[in-house]
Amino acid sequence: MELPLGQESVARTRKIVHVDMDAFYASVEQRDNPSYRGKPLVVGGSPNQRGVVAAASYEARKFGIHSAMPSVTAIAKCPGLIFVRPRFDVYREISAAIHAIFKRYSDLVEGVALDEAYLDVTENRQNITYASTIARHIKTAIFEETKLTATAGVSINKRTLA
Repeated sequence: MELPLGQESVARTRKIVHVDMDAFYASVEQRDNPSYRGKPLVVGGSPNQRGVVAAASYEARKFGIHSAMPSVTAIAKCPGLIFVRPRFDVYREISAAIHAIFKRYSDLVEGVALDEAYLDVTENRQNITYASTIARHIKTAIFEETKLTATAGVSINKRTLA
């Protein structure tokens, strides 16, 4: 069977979706504790104990705070910053739920971290033609099932996504 012009390349091109949770640890903490919502928050060690920022909410990022920053530097940039100790058991549980969503679309899932993965959806379980459609479905499922947001990018290989 011959495909219409333009669709032939779509059918044969490798399709990779990269999914990355948005400010994952910080977003989980804001989801689980409503008093943290809309406030600058970091997940990480205390500034009194030579701690390091593991994740920063978008509100904290506005102050120039980012992961791997010493906590003492972060608190200097934003004196009202909220520090939350990591709850890795919770993050792992949510990660497992997110990866289960990925598996609905592809067996070829390469986890990069708890909150990030590459999916080869060239031949996908749902027989969806466009990787962008799969990416939208995944983002919607993640939000509906976890109340967290994700960013997804589409390419023909991992290298152009990085």
